[in-house]
Amino acid sequence: MNQIMTDYQRELAIEHLGLIDQVIRKRIRVRGTPLLSYEDFYSVGCEALCDAAMRYRPEEGEFEPYAYVMLYHAMIDHCRKQNRQQSFASDLSVDVDNEAISLEVLSTTDGDIEDALDWADLARVVSECKKDFSGVARLGIEALELKSLGYTSREIAERYSTTVNNVNAWISRARSKLLSDSRFLAAVT
Repeated sequence: MNQIMTDYQRELAIEHLGLIDQVIRKRIRVRGTPLLSYEDFYSVGCEALCDAAMRYRPEEGEFEPYAYVMLYHAMIDHCRKQNRQQSFASDLSVDVDNEAISLEVLSTTDGDIEDALDWADLARVVSECKKDFSGVARLGIEALELKSLGYTSREIAERYSTTVNNVNAWISRARSKLLSDSRFLAAVT
């Protein structure tokens, strides 16, 4: 919905333009890649700041903390969108050497295994295990790979035309299979 900013909203945005630079410098790692440069984040920040000014309700608290969160979320969304577009462009070919599987889903309650992980080896092992799995377990491995690229369960569900609960079940099945696979266990211990 396109709305016109009021004078108050415009002044609020102009007064807090410095927040954009503050969020970029403190919370965002700018690598200078196409569409992820400082200028791109600043542009996203300007748009988010205007949106924050238009949505702001003074009775709900101060503007600055509200705008800061809105700016940060908009920039993170921009990163995710660019990463998604980049992965679509490469037809989801995953470079195992640069992949980092999120082990939040795989970690056991017995201890913290994340300290002992060599991420490149782990990604390689998970990729090898994927070749041996089929059905739900294989879908779970694919879902874990997509999660490591920044996709949410909901986005994965949309991609596979299924429900979020199914995606979570796939991941659970993959987790149990991986935790009983000797190659995977050797990689994480």
